[in-house]
Amino acid sequence: MKKGYRIIIYILSCLLLTSCQTGYELEHLQQLHKKYDTAVERSKFINDFDVLDSGPVKGGTLKLFTTEPDTLNPILTKNTYTADVVSFIYEGLTRLDKDQKAVPVLSDAWTVSDDGLIWDFHIREGVKWHDGEPFTAYDAEFTIQTIMIPSVNSVYRPLLLDVSSCMAVDSSNLKIALKKPNSFLPEMMNFPIIPKHKFVSMDVLTAAEKIDPVGTGPYRFDMYSPGEKIALSLNNDWWYMNQNADLTAEGMYLEAIHATILKSADDAMEAFQAGDVDVTGIPVNEFHKYKGRTDLTIKKYTSRNYEFIAFNLKEPVFTDVYARKAVSMAIDREKIIRDLLPGEAEAADLPVLPGSWISDLDGISAQSIEDDDPAANKQNEKDEEEDELSDAKTPEEVLTAGGWKANKQGYYKVIKGVRRYLSVEMLVNSNNALRVRAAQMACEQLEEAGIPAKLVQLEWDDLLKRVDTGKFNMVFMGCRIPQIPDISFMYSAGYLPDGYTANARSAYNVAGYANAQVDAYITALFAENDPEKKKAIYKGMMEQIQEDRPYIGMYFLRDSMIYSKEIKGQIAPDTWNRFNDMTQWYKPIPK
Repeated sequence: MKKGYRIIIYILSCLLLTSCQTGYELEHLQQLHKKYDTAVERSKFINDFDVLDSGPVKGGTLKLFTTEPDTLNPILTKNTYTADVVSFIYEGLTRLDKDQKAVPVLSDAWTVSDDGLIWDFHIREGVKWHDGEPFTAYDAEFTIQTIMIPSVNSVYRPLLLDVSSCMAVDSSNLKIALKKPNSFLPEMMNFPIIPKHKFVSMDVLTAAEKIDPVGTGPYRFDMYSPGEKIALSLNNDWWYMNQNADLTAEGMYLEAIHATILKSADDAMEAFQAGDVDVTGIPVNEFHKYKGRTDLTIKKYTSRNYEFIAFNLKEPVFTDVYARKAVSMAIDREKIIRDLLPGEAEAADLPVLPGSWISDLDGISAQSIEDDDPAANKQNEKDEEEDELSDAKTPEEVLTAGGWKANKQGYYKVIKGVRRYLSVEMLVNSNNALRVRAAQMACEQLEEAGIPAKLVQLEWDDLLKRVDTGKFNMVFMGCRIPQIPDISFMYSAGYLPDGYTANARSAYNVAGYANAQVDAYITALFAENDPEKKKAIYKGMMEQIQEDRPYIGMYFLRDSMIYSKEIKGQIAPDTWNRFNDMTQWYKPIPK
């Protein structure tokens, strides 16, 4: 070994030992490794120096895990871990990139009619199933029609609720007719496509338990041993090999994927520590246990889990927009994130990912939308006039501008002929420790602003009963956002039950919010196919919602993935693909 190398190893070893005692940050070691890479070109040693990394090398097996599969049919499985494994076998017509845009996969182009009701997807040429059969539009037609069958009960069925019919025009063209315009259809076509020819003599449902997966993706199915493992091997004929310059020249590095079948997902970390699993996720409340460790790699990404506080808009006090604005202003979510979740959450006003393409509004002017409800327009204009009278910067100024007065008992206002005092009872589910602490901090901030606040912790089922019957003041909750930037599930009157009253709540629109203008924005968003015009519509809708304040948007939680010291290459998980850039992963040669 060269003298320079021995010196560098000695220095790194000393730093590694020091880090165990002082908590020396992982980022510092990574920076040192980066400098070392520059100085010594491609030769480098990983954290504990028992594997020599001389750059990408072919060979090796990626070790994953799943719990016992319910089925290996990708459109039927409800096991998310199994879905991860079979995602290496199957592909969709499209996929989502990190910005939440649709990227061509098995379909390489699409067009839509002027009325937004007819979509044509062109099928990529030269794609073959793993058994050598050609992939055609008839496979996509079969998959979509199968998912649409209610008895199939696929997790992907909600993506196709707007589809009225689907037909393969020929082997290269698929035509989809919609019941109403949906400009996000390409983003929704990322579910796995299954081969029609494999089900000619068998029913999809009855074949679920004995299916041998055949896909078009980067890995082929080899075997499944119940209770033990699922084995995949590299598909050297993968169509994408000829589309990506790096893969055309070098190919993929990892030759196999083995997924160990665990009794429970709770066993994944033990399997990781034992070296039986190379990659697994860490929930946000567990991240602190692994922060600073140098024997593994940690990568964070924004999750789909959105936290918010809902007002009950049927409560007399919260029918007043100034009360809602004052409460919103008093709650400092940035401080909550900074003190409770540093680096583990990202502030967001609406349930749309901050990194989504539609949230990039620099230089975009909001589009004005007029709805068809004169009464709603009149009310909207009234609210706007009231807001224009106020330049309030504090909760007290907001309340004063809204006609609220103060005495020894607090802020009050006559609403519907009755003097009402502004106070808050905030519900939160007791089994979510992070959410409880965030809710406690929010209540403390309200108290500091002179707004009495009481936190009530309930079991999840009891909390839902209170919400469903409208017996709440405010509630701190969370949701998992859809794969398109659609906020209608929280902000559209269409998600309220027929004959909506104070004692009825839908499963989604918790606040009971109804604004015809916002509904018009949502309709326009789904009908518009121009990306820049979509942004203008979204911005206008966002501004209207911020004026109304039916919810207090808090933050998206961040998730983390941990990787064993053996995994090298481009590691960049994102919200929509935890195994993003996996085609560039490799395992260094052991000593």
